[in-house]
Amino acid sequence: MLFPSWPRYGYNPMLSGRVSLATVRFISASNCLHHLGLSFTKMQMRRPKIHYAWIIIGLSVLLYLCGGSIPQAFGVVILPLQDEYGWSQGSITLAYGISAIMSAVLAPIIGIATDRYGGRPVLIIGVVCFFIGTAISAMATDVWHIWVAYGIFLGTTQSCLNVALITTATYWFREKLGVGVGLLQCAQGVGPAGTTLLIGILLANYDWRVAFWTLGIGCGIAMSIIVYFFRSRPSDIGIDPFGGAWTGTRNEQFSREIRMVRDKVRAASIQSTAAFWKLVIIHYLGCASHAIVIVYIVPIAVLAGVGPVAAAGVLSTLALVSGLTRFLTPVLADSMGPRGTMAVMYVLQGLPVLMLFWTHDTWTFYLFAVVFGIGYGGEGSAFPIINRRYYGEGSLGRSFGWQLSGAMLGMATGGWIGGVLFGFIGDYVLTISLSVATSLVGAIIIMSMDNTDRVLILDWEENLPPEARSTPLPSPADD
Repeated sequence: MLFPSWPRYGYNPMLSGRVSLATVRFISASNCLHHLGLSFTKMQMRRPKIHYAWIIIGLSVLLYLCGGSIPQAFGVVILPLQDEYGWSQGSITLAYGISAIMSAVLAPIIGIATDRYGGRPVLIIGVVCFFIGTAISAMATDVWHIWVAYGIFLGTTQSCLNVALITTATYWFREKLGVGVGLLQCAQGVGPAGTTLLIGILLANYDWRVAFWTLGIGCGIAMSIIVYFFRSRPSDIGIDPFGGAWTGTRNEQFSREIRMVRDKVRAASIQSTAAFWKLVIIHYLGCASHAIVIVYIVPIAVLAGVGPVAAAGVLSTLALVSGLTRFLTPVLADSMGPRGTMAVMYVLQGLPVLMLFWTHDTWTFYLFAVVFGIGYGGEGSAFPIINRRYYGEGSLGRSFGWQLSGAMLGMATGGWIGGVLFGFIGDYVLTISLSVATSLVGAIIIMSMDNTDRVLILDWEENLPPEARSTPLPSPADD
C-alpha cells in the first residue's frame, strides 16, 4: 500500500496531534476550493456587509418621501382652494407662512430635544402631527382650518423631520458624511417632485377631501412603520458610527446630568461665534429666495396661459432636478470645501429667476425649472458639512435647530410676501426681483465668513466645571 490508511482518529503527517475525520474532510474541502480559486476567507470577504448608518439614511429618505414633501408642494393647492372657496391668495398662502413660522419657533426646541432624547421620539411626534394635519385639511370648510392644518400641524411635522433626520445623520457618520447627507438631501428634492404631481393629479380627478384623506392615511401608516425601525444613535444598537469610533470623548461615558451640562456649554460656545449667526442669516436669505419660486411658480405659469396640470409639472421638474445637486453639493463641499461651494450655489439659485421676466410658453417654464433646480438643490445642502468643519464632532441639534429656524422664517417671508405684493400691484415683478436679490446677498455673506480649515471652538471645554471635562485638571500632587 502506497499510503498508510489513517484511522478514524489517527495521525495526520501534516498536523501535529490527533484529528477527527470531520477535520480531515474540512481540510479536503478547503483544498478543493483552493484549486478552484476559492477559499472560505475570500468567500466571507465577499459577503456584503451594510453598516446600519446606511439603513438609517434609507429610512430617512423614505420619511422625507412620505411626510416631508406635502408642505413643499403647497403651491399646487393655491388655485384649487381659490376656485372652490373664493379665498384670496394672500389668505391661503398665510397658511404656508404660519407653517414656516411654526417650524422656525419649534426648530431650536426640537434641536435640543433631539440632542437630549434622540431623533426617534421626535419623529414619532412628527408622524402624529402629520396625520392630524392631513385629516383637518381633508375636512376643511373655512380658510382658518387650512391655517391650523398646514400652519400648525404640518409645520410641526416639517420641523421634526428636518431637524431630527439631519442631526441623526451626523451621529451615524464619522466618514462619508457628505454622501450620507447628499442622499438625504436628494430625497428632499425628489419627494416634492412626486408629491406635487400626485396632488395635482388627485385634485384634477377628485376633490380636495379625497386627495388629502388618501395622503394622510397612506403616508401616515408608512411613516409609522419606518419609525419603528429607526434608531437615534449607533450606541442604541451597540455599534460605532460609520468610519470607526469617535476620536474625542463620547458623551455616553458621562452621567445624564453631566451630558446635559456638556451639551449646553458646547452649544453656548458655538452660538458665541460670528459664523453661527451668519449661517442663520444665510439660511434665511436662501430660503426666502426659493420659497417665492416654490409657492408662486404655479400661479405665475397659469397666469401666463399654462394649464394647471402642466404648471404643477413645472414645480415637479424643478424639485426633481434639485435632487441631483442636493446629492452632489454635500459631496463637493466635503471634498472641495463648503464655503465656496455654497456661494456658487446661491448665485446659481438667484440669477436664473431673472428668466421669469420673459418666460411665457410652457417649454420655457420647463427650461426655467431645469436651470433653477440646479442652484435650488444646492442652496441648503452643505450646511451639515460646514457645521462639522466649524464645530467638529459632537452634538449639533441645537445648531441645526437655530439655522433651520432662520430657514423657516425665510420660507415664511417668501411664501407670504408674494401674495401680498400681487394683491397690491397685480403682477409678480417685485416678487421676482426680491427672489434674485436675497440669493445674491446670501452669496456675499457666505464669502465673508471664516475659512473652514480649522475648528472654531477647540477650547470649549475650558468653560466646563472640572468634573465634566474629558481631561481632568492636574491635581496639586502632580505639580
